[in-house]
Amino acid sequence: MRSWVEIDEHDRQYVVRAGTGLITAVVPIGIADPGDVCELYRVEISCDVPNGRSSAVRYSAHPVVAAQDPLADLAFDALGNVWAVAWTIEWRRHEWVPDEVPVGSLDLASDARCLLVGLDRARLPEVVDLSVTGLPSMWALDERL
Repeated sequence: MRSWVEIDEHDRQYVVRAGTGLITAVVPIGIADPGDVCELYRVEISCDVPNGRSSAVRYSAHPVVAAQDPLADLAFDALGNVWAVAWTIEWRRHEWVPDEVPVGSLDLASDARCLLVGLDRARLPEVVDLSVTGLPSMWALDERL
């Protein structure tokens, strides 16, 4: 998982994170219209464990996506067909949070919106047969994002 800070067109800081994982749910937010369609969905992502972190800790993200956004269709497809995803999420401050407050001082869970801005199939690691070197063949060359 990667994380960095960007600045928008109004000179406000926001956090961007990108990584890989599996979509475990796509949940409607709010009340559906008569056609049983919601305006927003929460996408639950089980994130791959970041390098150097304990695998005993589970990492997850819960970004929101608009129903008409093509990323919503991709999220439903990834959930239904169980394929790994490469995701990008932005945490943008709520309107009531002053612009001059550094993003590092915010509690992202309450002071910002978590938005899904990128989703695609993840490239799976290539398995390389290293048995000719005497190393176990189960070792893999990891080319994840």
